[in-house]
Amino acid sequence: MKAGITDKYSLVLYWIAPITLGIIQTFFNLFFEILPWGISLVDGSVFGFLLGAFGMAVWFVVRYNSPDDKPFVQLLTTHLAAAIILALVWVYGSGFLANILVSDPAYHNYLDRQLTNRIFIGFIVYILMATIFYLYFFYKKNREKNERENELKQEVREAVLRALKSQINPHFLFNSLNSIASLTLTNPEKAHEMVIALSDFMRYSLRKQHNEMVALEEEINHIRLYLQIEKIRFGNKMKYSFQVDPDCLSCQIPTLLLQPLFENAVKYGVYEASEEVEVSMTANKEGDHTKLIIMNSYDTEAASPKGEGIGLKNVQERLWLVYNSNNLLQIQDEQGRFVVTILLPCEKIVNTE
Repeated sequence: MKAGITDKYSLVLYWIAPITLGIIQTFFNLFFEILPWGISLVDGSVFGFLLGAFGMAVWFVVRYNSPDDKPFVQLLTTHLAAAIILALVWVYGSGFLANILVSDPAYHNYLDRQLTNRIFIGFIVYILMATIFYLYFFYKKNREKNERENELKQEVREAVLRALKSQINPHFLFNSLNSIASLTLTNPEKAHEMVIALSDFMRYSLRKQHNEMVALEEEINHIRLYLQIEKIRFGNKMKYSFQVDPDCLSCQIPTLLLQPLFENAVKYGVYEASEEVEVSMTANKEGDHTKLIIMNSYDTEAASPKGEGIGLKNVQERLWLVYNSNNLLQIQDEQGRFVVTILLPCEKIVNTE
């Protein structure tokens, strides 16, 4: 039920308790030969049924008297008054109805003798019911609080992922546009090729959701576009290659995860190099994981590569947000070769066709 005992299933479960107590009272009176069978059944049924109505009244008292909203003294006074009133209403109301149904002087005397005991029982039942209802409210409130906290954490998580995804190096776009402008004068065909590649590259970057998982094959095709653009800029100064195990192509990885790594490879490997620089990627299966290795060579004399740049921190943060682990990325600087290794849990795309 969304609002409490108004839900039909919870209502059925709720009524099991007073009906059960009515049955117990009936058999108690029969077992100890306190009342005849017929009178015992009426007595148990009437008091059990009205006990259910009594409990629903307790529910509303509890519902509209939250410990968070009222001082303890006021809360205690309210429940004390409600317990006395409801206990009296339950006992006298049940007795009045039972007297109408059973015209037996002996039973009337029995009710008079049990009056104090039943008022006390009503008071105790009120305390038990109020306690149970408060525990239910606290449980429900705590569950809703946890759900809100989880929703807030998810929103924060998605906001961070959006921020990380948006950190595409603006220098790449500026440099590409400058290169296109230059090529329009010297090599229009190359300029046209570069415009198409840049258009496809940006389309992919903009249409993918920040938290989307894509096949490694799709991500590699995107990276090829990036390297194709950079290849047009740098010519023979840069070469690139991919060696990917076919079993890895369908593995799911976070979208645009590899982009900052290749930007780093070009920035710190190719920009300042005087000789040809190689950028490569290999992908292999290791058990249930996919092992990605992105390597770039660099000129040790011409460049001072910085392996802990913004791009690498971006990838490290995204890996932690997606996989909740800080041990998935490793960096090695081997004097002339810069190597980044990523070990990812492999989730394959399910083909529903």
